Amino acid sequence: MTAPEKAGCARTGRRRRPWIALVLLGVPVLIALLGPWAASAAPSAEGALPSQPPGAGHPLGTDVLGRDVLWLVLHGGASVLGSALGALLVGMAAGIPLGLLAAGPRRAFDGTVMRGLDLLLAFPGLLVLMTLAATGHREWYWLVTVAGILQIPAVARLVRGAALAPGSRTVVEALWMQGHGWAYIHLRHLARELAAPLATDAGGRFAVVLYLLASANFLGLGLPASSPDWAVLIERNSDALFTQPAAVLVPAGLLTALCVGGNLLVDRALARRRRGR
Repeated sequence: MTAPEKAGCARTGRRRRPWIALVLLGVPVLIALLGPWAASAAPSAEGALPSQPPGAGHPLGTDVLGRDVLWLVLHGGASVLGSALGALLVGMAAGIPLGLLAAGPRRAFDGTVMRGLDLLLAFPGLLVLMTLAATGHREWYWLVTVAGILQIPAVARLVRGAALAPGSRTVVEALWMQGHGWAYIHLRHLARELAAPLATDAGGRFAVVLYLLASANFLGLGLPASSPDWAVLIERNSDALFTQPAAVLVPAGLLTALCVGGNLLVDRALARRRRGR
């Protein structure tokens, strides 16, 4: 293959990547958003034999409780997407101000904030969720809140590191000397500097949060066993993987597509931003 042909293939590959990312991310997101509405045309969720393969009346078969898998998949995405986004927002909403506080001019705050966050970072996520479940706090909002709190140390460290970078500190010190206030420096200058690393981290952290929440639900620490959540479906039907694989592979594939598609889309957006600069 000649050099121009290779270059053409590379350009074609770059053009296709956004569509791959959009499809991977768009399918589970659309199912999560529009699934409950579309489920009105799906078969009834109950009344069939358990672990039946796909067939007439049940396009994806039934699960171990005799519920229609298609109906469950259409209803299970909302809890997955909502919980992961909620936990991510909790982590970033608390982590960004703490990181900026640690990177501020008062160095005493740096040690106090970061040592406190190091203590939180030492707790294993699943162990915390197991303790939460053992105390009877199994409601979804407890799960989302605790999963979000566990992300605060990593987000704060990222923000602090970006704000303390040599280039950022030079400009910040110059702005302080010019008499600009905290809001101007942090909400206008540093916000632009932090946008790219935060966007990159958000894509990867969404996958981390999704993995943590899915693991909790898979281990029975989160949502009840009757929930149509995709992770719960995988756990409930794992024993029937070889007799009714659709009940496991379909929700597992949607979870994978959600993580991979989100990361690819963020990477593509950042690459375009760098080329624009």
